[in-house]
Amino acid sequence: MKIKLSIFFIIIFFLFSSCNEREKKSIYNAASKPTKIYNPDFVIEWWELIYEQVAYQRIKPPVASRIYAYIGVAAYEAGLAGMPDNISLEGQLDGLGNLPRPNSKEEYDWPTVMIHSLYLTTDELLSRFVHATENDFILLRDKQLAERKSELSPEVFGRSEEYGNALAKALIKWVGEDKFNDTRFYTFYQLPSRNNHPERWEPTEYNADPCEPYWSTLRPFFLESGEQCHIPLKVPFSKGKDSEFRSYVDEILEYDRTLTENQRDIAFHWADDPGETSTPPGHWTYIMNYCIKQDKLNLEEALSIYALVGVGIADAFIASWYTKYKVNLLRPKTYVQEYMDMPDWEPLVETPPFPEYTSAHSVVSTVAAELLTEIFSDDYVVMDSTHVKIGLEVRKITSFRAAALEASMSRVYGGLHYKFAIEAGIEQGHCVKQQILDKIKLREDGTLDFLSGKK
Repeated sequence: MKIKLSIFFIIIFFLFSSCNEREKKSIYNAASKPTKIYNPDFVIEWWELIYEQVAYQRIKPPVASRIYAYIGVAAYEAGLAGMPDNISLEGQLDGLGNLPRPNSKEEYDWPTVMIHSLYLTTDELLSRFVHATENDFILLRDKQLAERKSELSPEVFGRSEEYGNALAKALIKWVGEDKFNDTRFYTFYQLPSRNNHPERWEPTEYNADPCEPYWSTLRPFFLESGEQCHIPLKVPFSKGKDSEFRSYVDEILEYDRTLTENQRDIAFHWADDPGETSTPPGHWTYIMNYCIKQDKLNLEEALSIYALVGVGIADAFIASWYTKYKVNLLRPKTYVQEYMDMPDWEPLVETPPFPEYTSAHSVVSTVAAELLTEIFSDDYVVMDSTHVKIGLEVRKITSFRAAALEASMSRVYGGLHYKFAIEAGIEQGHCVKQQILDKIKLREDGTLDFLSGKK
């Protein structure tokens, strides 16, 4: 009897597996042109406009990471039915399910689907920040759709428009369930008292509110929670002159006294301040676009990169913000002014209004660099012109990992982080990167070989 039951369950398992495999394969639409035949330039136009608005509207870095991630997922799912070797992020990203799928026997135009999905999803994500009279996104949508319409039959164009709108509606429902809107109405964050707690953080700039203190309560994309990659503080706080903690403060002051021109350039290149720039996630998006254009990648390849790296960066912020507000460690500026008899000392780069540990630049840059290294290669030259518009020179990067290390150390050169917060941030970034590699699959074969042998 036990043998018969075992055989029964084995048959059921294989039937279920086969059903799942057929369900994955059924997403592919062979009646339409494949996604890979298209150039990704029209999607890059969306990215460029989005990170211009992120800078102009002074959107905070964690909020910007959320925008980039959801846009990446929307673009990926919009082109998925034309990608025979790729699988959906449904069931892989937390809460993502019940997305509509195109009729496999009818022809669609994936760029048209994508333009509608991108416009509606972007409108939802930026509506809180962009004034209703702003029409740049409408103009871009209309320009791109006019180009597609001129090349398509009315039936294909209309069908693609309808599907793009339906997909966007489902994605927007998913976006609205991540608790972001709830955090906009939480009660004012009360800073923990520093009475008898000299190690605690407080904003260093006059009248600055803590930045996104509830960010770690948002639904992650693939992490179980922000706590999953938490790195406890390893260097105990001390005001003692011979303490380990003081040695890290002394290191910052030594850099401040002896900073080289190259180190100064690094500090400003990776400052990524809101208002001036598209913030750290936008900086890495700019680097991704550079790689996509340099290697002449097709639309399928570009969409895979946007989706994977975008959600990785977003969860990196959730992980870092969990640790920041849990450890709640004071910034170097506060330590130097209060405990080293230097009340007028100012760091090279303005201190942002959130706790010190871990370094978010280190977490985010490590995740982005490690994923891009997995996709492209270790030795990859990037001419990073992200901040030319604000007067900074193009910076040559010899590898993604070198760029991540520069971004991390820039915060020590700028006087914003103790080096142990950089090291912990890198460790946290590796944890987040490993979680995404373990949990998220975009291809049927489970690899990150997006580049069709170009790597």
